[in-house]
Amino acid sequence: MVKLQNISYSEEGKKINYAYDIDPQTQKFFDKDQPFYSKYDIDVSAVPESIAVIPFLSNVMPIAWFAGFTVEVNEIDEDFYNALQAIKTIFQDRDTSYELKGDLKANKLVKNETPGDKTSMLFSGGVDAYATYIRVYEKVPDLVTILGADIEIEDQKQWTEFTNFLENEQLLQKNRKDYIETNLRTFYTYQVELLLKDLGWWGKVQHGLALIGALAPLSFVNGYKEIYIASSYTDHIDIDWGSTPEMDEKISWAGVSVFHDGYEMKRQDKVDLITQFAAHTDTKFKLRVCYSELRTEFNCSNCEKCFRTILGIILNGKNPNHYGFKVDEGVYDKIYAVLNLGGASKGVQYFWWELMEKAKKVDNFFVFNNKEAETKQIDRIRKGEIHDRLQQKINNPNKGKHRIRFIIRNKFPWLRDLYRKIRYNN
Repeated sequence: MVKLQNISYSEEGKKINYAYDIDPQTQKFFDKDQPFYSKYDIDVSAVPESIAVIPFLSNVMPIAWFAGFTVEVNEIDEDFYNALQAIKTIFQDRDTSYELKGDLKANKLVKNETPGDKTSMLFSGGVDAYATYIRVYEKVPDLVTILGADIEIEDQKQWTEFTNFLENEQLLQKNRKDYIETNLRTFYTYQVELLLKDLGWWGKVQHGLALIGALAPLSFVNGYKEIYIASSYTDHIDIDWGSTPEMDEKISWAGVSVFHDGYEMKRQDKVDLITQFAAHTDTKFKLRVCYSELRTEFNCSNCEKCFRTILGIILNGKNPNHYGFKVDEGVYDKIYAVLNLGGASKGVQYFWWELMEKAKKVDNFFVFNNKEAETKQIDRIRKGEIHDRLQQKINNPNKGKHRIRFIIRNKFPWLRDLYRKIRYNN
């Protein structure tokens, strides 16, 4: 059992601290030196306990379901309690080889009502987020960004750069910005990852419910009636993912409605929408798609995620250097070099398949320098060379070795720290 003993506030009511007892059998899943917390840039201490408990439960309940323990709290919002039951069922139905035994015990269910009708959205500055932002542009949504999700809490340099970008981006000037800091990815141990047959707890299970739930106290203070979260994938691909319309739109508290936006759109459709919007409104803005630890510019412009966004912009006839990247005609050779490294996933292969199909349909793409030479590079993409390389990797994933390496890295963290030190120094 995990029993929530107390919810307290510090830092002028901006930080919610959760004190909870964990039985010995369950302790291995939790970092005793990092109790879960959620911190806001406004005072949230007047929020009802049944709402304040939501960030905690959004992160702990999926662990409880898969690990098979009970979580006990004093009170919870009735809508959110029902949402958790529905989401648990979705996870169970998604893969019946798991038996989700964990449960929630609440002494009191409370019916709350949100005091407002405002719209908000989770905003990361990437392709998915900007596509949703454009689609709800007329609603002037509040933009909520979370430190501890894509950017580590300790990485204050990157966080400062990112928040400065949000505050100064001309396109976003009419939107209120709110920031949340939470240790939602570090309050638990590596043992949680091992609850899945394949690794990927954050992506496959945690992140949809965790990110949305983090907004609960803020929504009560700011009066949010609608919350938008951008889709990561599309209904064109069947993939295990912890954020889908089926799951996210079950989430509610105090009458709040959640919308999982853009699920019908391919990633390339979103890039098309962004470049069309920029041209139509004569607006220039940067896309923040990269959180690489080796990044020195706005984006690193040298990783797989950067490259697929860069190519998507090129295929729209636009200069990627106008969207927060720094590349030239050498980008094509760099794409193949990067994709030769590491593994591949079904999702990544699908994104590159989209680019292949887009390349087949366009005649006019952005040319850096030499149209003849760059046309030959586009022809390679049209013929599916990247797609075929990724398929070979998927057929030889070495998943067992990956799991073993993961366990060793986390059992002996000093080895990981030594590796990172050597890597940075070189």
